[in-house]
Amino acid sequence: MTNRGDGSGAAAAQSLDAVSGDTLRRLHRGVVTGEQAVRGLLEQARSSDCELQNGVDRRSDPRSARIVGVSGDRLTLRAPNIVAAGQPQIYLHFEIGASRYFFASPPIRGGGEELLDLQLPLAIYEAERRDLLRRSASEGNDPPRVRLRASGLDAAHGVEAHVRDWSYQGLGVVLPSGDAVGVDGELTVEFIEGARAGEQVYGGVRNRRTDPDRGDWTQLGLEVSSVEMSPPFPVERREKILDGGIGRRAWRRIALAGEMARALPLRVLRGQDLGSEESSELEVVAFANRAGREIRGLLDRAGSEPGGTAVVIPPAWGRTKETFLPLARTLVATFEALGEPLTVLRFDGTNRRGESWIDPACRAEGDEYLQFKFSQAVEDIESSIDYLEQRPDIAAKNVVLVTFSLGAIEGRRALVRDAGRRTAGWVSVVGMVDLQSGLRAVSGGVDYAYGQARGIEFGRHELVGVVADMDVTGRDAFEHDLVFLEDARRDMAALQIPVTWLHGRHDAWMDVERVRALLSAGAEADRKLIEIPAGHQMRSSKEALETFQLVSSEVARMALGRITEPALPDFAGLTRRSNAERARRPSPTLDAPAFWEDYLLGRDRRLGFELMSATTAYRDLMSVQIEQLEIAPGQRIVDLGSGTDGFSLELARRDLPGSVRVASLDLVPAALARGRHRMASLDPRGRIRVDHLAGDLELESGSIPLANESADSVLASLLLSYVKQPELLLRAMRDLLKPGGRLVVSSMRRDADISRIYVDAISELPPDRRLSHFGVDSDSFDDVQRVFLNDAARLLQLEEAGRFQFWDGEELAAICERAGFEPLSYELAFGDPPQAVVVTARRPLR
Repeated sequence: MTNRGDGSGAAAAQSLDAVSGDTLRRLHRGVVTGEQAVRGLLEQARSSDCELQNGVDRRSDPRSARIVGVSGDRLTLRAPNIVAAGQPQIYLHFEIGASRYFFASPPIRGGGEELLDLQLPLAIYEAERRDLLRRSASEGNDPPRVRLRASGLDAAHGVEAHVRDWSYQGLGVVLPSGDAVGVDGELTVEFIEGARAGEQVYGGVRNRRTDPDRGDWTQLGLEVSSVEMSPPFPVERREKILDGGIGRRAWRRIALAGEMARALPLRVLRGQDLGSEESSELEVVAFANRAGREIRGLLDRAGSEPGGTAVVIPPAWGRTKETFLPLARTLVATFEALGEPLTVLRFDGTNRRGESWIDPACRAEGDEYLQFKFSQAVEDIESSIDYLEQRPDIAAKNVVLVTFSLGAIEGRRALVRDAGRRTAGWVSVVGMVDLQSGLRAVSGGVDYAYGQARGIEFGRHELVGVVADMDVTGRDAFEHDLVFLEDARRDMAALQIPVTWLHGRHDAWMDVERVRALLSAGAEADRKLIEIPAGHQMRSSKEALETFQLVSSEVARMALGRITEPALPDFAGLTRRSNAERARRPSPTLDAPAFWEDYLLGRDRRLGFELMSATTAYRDLMSVQIEQLEIAPGQRIVDLGSGTDGFSLELARRDLPGSVRVASLDLVPAALARGRHRMASLDPRGRIRVDHLAGDLELESGSIPLANESADSVLASLLLSYVKQPELLLRAMRDLLKPGGRLVVSSMRRDADISRIYVDAISELPPDRRLSHFGVDSDSFDDVQRVFLNDAARLLQLEEAGRFQFWDGEELAAICERAGFEPLSYELAFGDPPQAVVVTARRPLR
């Protein structure tokens, strides 16, 4: 067993493998080569305003680009959310008419206004429309024959056709045009000769054309399957995640807001030991999988009687067991309201991030998945069910599996192997139908499955923040038939238990039509496909919490046969429990003065937060905050966490009607010194009088070194999230303000995508601006930007670990109110989509 953190894999990203030109040729059916031809095709894509797709980012949002220009040896794209740093190649695919194209090209640099420059690709590949490798059936002297039977043909005899090529789930056949007249729609295919002689499969005609070699013959493209073809499964499309009418939905929203408000004091006071009273209640378990390797998990329970329902929640791709605490507590609350016993097991899989066994050679941060195999993940689920069944005080009677994302792949196979003996149902949340389409979606168009079928080796590739050895993982998936849609449909046809599939309408990973094709295989009587207004991420947002309530209702229906109203968990208890779970894991170390000095000044002290403050997104955020401050001539403003004076510099750029005085406070004296130097250059007349003061805003060694009631307004821009006791600091701000004085505070939002902000920041800085604006040349800037991105990843890691904390607007406004302010408004800002919330409040007059 090893105890690993939830690293982003940045270290391993340096060793990612590129896909060679030879490999790309073998992956595609055609290729466009030659500089003139390549340019012509790209110009055609530009003029037709084609959208180029690059998979999804680590937050599961689609990455896309459009061509701005093709000149010299480079291709310029407008690519607002494509990360180029550390990537040996950028993969892009696009469509023109009925043709689909793909290319891979190394990045050169970011440009201005979200621009990205790539090397002009040497070749553009025409993508294969089929999902699977086609093999010729004409290698022998006597091509195999099949018999086709359809409703328009003689039922006893059908017609014979010759197989021209075949794939795992397709056949290309030719037959006399007269015989082909009645071959249409759904049919059965019987192999007359060869290794599959006597085998019968189901088929459907997907395309038809005249044979170019023999004009009196017809070519048919058939989709074939061992599972009978059925119409696509019906979709229940919801505008709201939870149904039940306007009144019930309003009541649920009020209840959710109330629970979140009751938990707010505990979220605010996270610097204290809030998890201690819950830590003794955590039930950490360890058991061996069938290979003897240790799995570690957490149990959540309703009631103590054995023989009740159990829910197994395997890890999602790149996530650990702690991620699904809110779901586990929602399930427990629902079953407690019903008076029914329940055990929920969340566990970390082997050779994945978390606390379970990892191959000794892969325990470095970022390497955990290098020996990951889906077959192992299947066995981990089976071992978890074994544990719940065999432990006497649990003795699970009905087990329901709840999977997320790629977890649907191993979950589906585990359920098939169980054959309903111990499992009562399956809830798949934003699940992946098949491995091939899932990996193709997140990679930017690389068809790993097609390549593996051709014997191509890929090496290490990054998939949504996780570095995996695609050869290790891919070979295992092929060996166990876990790759293609046909594999998935065959499994689904064997499932005889209830299935509810929750598909996110905004999910960039999976097309709902593919889900419909899957669920139509086999018995459909007790299946549901519900499309909800959500994306792929399910963590702590309100959409996620509503989805967890829907999951709880479905679990109760499957296990107990009841239609029930889901219950909300005690959010205060949930917060304490989350703190306790985090407390038992290694806490991220943070030398705050050193961290913030590196962050604000740069590790080599050349260039730091100036990168961010020069961007459009940051200046827009600052503009919103300045407008909310309602600055008047002669006022005194306190800027807490001022850094290198971004606020004062923005004021100096404005045509203010008179002078103002600013008190800039920060933990880092060197940042204040840099701000003083920058202000002297930008505001030589001193319209903005700035007093620079160093102080610890954690207030562990005293109070803010300013007189009470000395400020007309106070700004705390993106500060509160990073102090241990934000309410304590807010009370000190209240003391600083004159009665009626104005407060403006901002915070990153819950589940904010900080990485996108930082990538956008770098993309706005072309080489000429780097030198003139910062005095840093392009070669040096490359090193600076890598450090900047690493610091961005560190911020996100510390937030996920609980050291930092982000809030939504209602929460931040409530924190201000608890500290004695009168909230006035809140609004969103900082990027598109906005990643921060700005709250305006005032000190009461009395």
